[in-house]
Amino acid sequence: MEESSNANNLYRAPDAEVTPMAEDAEAPLFYVVSPAKFSLLFWTTMGLYDLYWQYKNWYLYREARGGGGLPVLRALFSIFFAPSLFHRMAGEARQAGVNGGVSPLLLAVVYVVCTLGTNLTGLVPGYGAGALAAQWIGLACLIPIWWTLLQCQKRVNAALGDGPGRANHRLTRANWIWIVLGALLWLSTLLSLVLWAAGMLRG
Repeated sequence: MEESSNANNLYRAPDAEVTPMAEDAEAPLFYVVSPAKFSLLFWTTMGLYDLYWQYKNWYLYREARGGGGLPVLRALFSIFFAPSLFHRMAGEARQAGVNGGVSPLLLAVVYVVCTLGTNLTGLVPGYGAGALAAQWIGLACLIPIWWTLLQCQKRVNAALGDGPGRANHRLTRANWIWIVLGALLWLSTLLSLVLWAAGMLRG
């Protein structure tokens, strides 16, 4: 009789044990992105993607390990904090069984020197041949900066078990907006440099 009453009681809680919901998957230590997408966003934004890359990695590392506070400031002053980030990436990769790759010390040296190069060449005054050459040197310094960050990205992807970066290989709407804005930045910069050079030749 009691069983029949319980069966017909629509408002009665179920007899089965309710298990708690599984906790969210552990957040990744670092930022995963496919090498192709990383390269595209780096170059189309004239290297400005480096700021977001630095911020995202420090933010995720802080959430996972509790270190690396103030990720925004660490990204803005990456010339001081990038070497530490590169070494932490290499250390986490070794713990994950990923060995080899370019030394984080070498990556840090190349990154710091070339970042200083891009910053200093932008401070060269005047509109003569020296200033024009400095601007082109600053753009050329983006190549080794891109290389260092790409080596770190490949190391991070491998350490997190996603070498190709499949978890983040598609372009989002925000990505496309930055690509368009970056293309306009490239166009205006290159056009100004060409007109600058042409004016010097005519003079």
